[in-house]
Amino acid sequence: MTRIFEGFGKNYELASRKFTDAIGDINRAIKVLEKAKEELKSSENNLRLANNKAQDVTLKRLKRDNRTMAKKFNELGS
Repeated sequence: MTRIFEGFGKNYELASRKFTDAIGDINRAIKVLEKAKEELKSSENNLRLANNKAQDVTLKRLKRDNRTMAKKFNELGS
């Protein structure tokens, strides 16, 4: 009868250890995913800012104080 309890105890301890390890793995994975989420949000913000700056570029702005660009755009318009 003691062998049965010894076997049960070993299996219980092994299962308990595996369970604890799995929970630890899940917690580490969550931390990695949270970090990736924050990096993506930051990237999205930088892309939005870059897009806003690109939208502000106009032909008038490109030609201002730049004779070469003004000449090229005038040639294209002709």
